[in-house]
Amino acid sequence: MKYKAQVVGIIILAAIGGAFYGTWHFFFQELFEGYKQDSALKNSLENTLKQMEDNFSGYKPELLIDEWQGMVQPWRSAREDRAKFFNFGGWYDIDIKQDDDRILKFWYTEESNAMLMELYKKVYEKMGGYDRFPYDLRGMLNVAKEEDWTGQNVTQEQIDLALRTLQFGINLSEYLLKAEISSLSNVVLWPRRFPEAHQKMLGLQTVGLRFTMTARDLVRFLEALRQETRYFSVDAIRVIYPYISYAGEPQLDVRLLLTQANYRAPQDEGTPGTPGVGAAPGATFGAGGAPMVIPPREIDPERMRQQQEPGPLGRFWRWFKRTVLYMN
Repeated sequence: MKYKAQVVGIIILAAIGGAFYGTWHFFFQELFEGYKQDSALKNSLENTLKQMEDNFSGYKPELLIDEWQGMVQPWRSAREDRAKFFNFGGWYDIDIKQDDDRILKFWYTEESNAMLMELYKKVYEKMGGYDRFPYDLRGMLNVAKEEDWTGQNVTQEQIDLALRTLQFGINLSEYLLKAEISSLSNVVLWPRRFPEAHQKMLGLQTVGLRFTMTARDLVRFLEALRQETRYFSVDAIRVIYPYISYAGEPQLDVRLLLTQANYRAPQDEGTPGTPGVGAAPGATFGAGGAPMVIPPREIDPERMRQQQEPGPLGRFWRWFKRTVLYMN
């Protein structure tokens, strides 16, 4: 019994020590760690600001901007001039006035059928029949038919996309007819691609084709593609001559991938003092136009967001510093 008071005292001291340690470990330690990180960020920003002041010392901002614009504008002008070469030649353009009094789906069916009817008239005039041309060109282009939209609320955007895709296929077919193809058996429209190699400024539209034509017309066709005023590329070609005993001029079985390209301006051209497309975080221009890059680890956007949007503990610590410790 004589040690009872001592044991109780030791237990009370241990409990108090554990409470202090738990409070420090689970509450104040995290706050002080965040304070250390904020202090390191503050020092980093101050060093960066000093570096920028040293680099821009003696320079007038308006002169730097004029110099930058003078260097960049010729590149943009040259790019815009060359961009005229990359277009679809109006193959996707449609000039159809919608009848507002008609149900959209039924109006689309009549218009698409009329467009195909005009094409098949040209096919008959050129080939003397329909047996050497795809019977269902709309299906090959994955263009919807009226029955494909049964029970659906069709939107104007769906109608517009379908008509433009069909118009592209019709213009492509007319282009091949002018090239004197003997028959067309398959058309495969690839999805539009925006390669990273071109910084997504070019939309590539590839079409897989299978047709027959004479060797002389094939050479003329390829030469005509080469001399076009807009971009065409034959990405792959396979030529087979299966009719060795054919009495007339040899007909070649041709399979090729034909690609066109359309230019679209970059979303962000970039301005002086702000990074453009592909620029490193914090990139800007130092003295003499040389790039001055602030390492990304020094300016972390995620840390900046966390600093701007503190949690409950952060708000408490900010109040504690300002109210209790008189710190700003």
